[in-house]
Amino acid sequence: MDGVAVFLSGAALGVGLGGLMATLPWRAARARAQAEAELAQSGRATLARLVGLALHECRETTLRLLGEAQALASIAAARASAAAIAGLSRSLLGLADDLEAHLEPSASRKVLHEEALALAPLIDEAVATIAASLGPSQRQWRVAPEIATLSLLADRRALRQALIRILGHAARSSHHGDWIEITAEARAEGFSLAVSDEGTGLAVPEPGGGNGLDSRGIGLGLTLARALIEAHGGRLAIEATPRIGSRVTLELPATRLLRAARYA
Repeated sequence: MDGVAVFLSGAALGVGLGGLMATLPWRAARARAQAEAELAQSGRATLARLVGLALHECRETTLRLLGEAQALASIAAARASAAAIAGLSRSLLGLADDLEAHLEPSASRKVLHEEALALAPLIDEAVATIAASLGPSQRQWRVAPEIATLSLLADRRALRQALIRILGHAARSSHHGDWIEITAEARAEGFSLAVSDEGTGLAVPEPGGGNGLDSRGIGLGLTLARALIEAHGGRLAIEATPRIGSRVTLELPATRLLRAARYA
């Protein structure tokens, strides 16, 4: 009898293990489907946030275009208004470029093509790009001299895009003749580049809500800049004080700094 009992117990165990093994592929498939569903939901939330940001900036720029169009009614203001409309139109084209970059399928898994880059020429190029987009409205640029001694290990295209969007934010937040200051600091724990303006210091309101990409307080351009900097292992910090100005700080780990000025 004992032998029969052992045989039956073994048979039952075999049936139980067989049933468990049979359910493993099903469980794995269900877990995979659930993960894919969560990823799709996160992607939809991110897309909704980006579209909300784009709508906010389109509405703001269109209102300014309407104001300039009304100014064209005055013959004396026609030339200045035409130049302003051209500048605002370029802003809308830049907005389309930003949104397209966000929606690029490979954006979330960007592969960096790293190389040694002198920082000063990249900043000069970004300043020239923004200055050209402003039309007759100009800003005064102050670049710290120590930046000329700095080199970084980074993706040239990604860093250039990030700088253009950070400087563009400073230009849009300020007015004709205002100063925009670019400073750098090298420390043992990392490197930081700060862009400060004398503008309104008002953060861009967050459109919509929900989960997804955290873009509270910043526009579409800075959202893209932050993603590009985070791909380098860094972060973007934004500070704004009403009627005083704002500062955007780009921070990178020490491993990205190839050559630094010696600070006193």
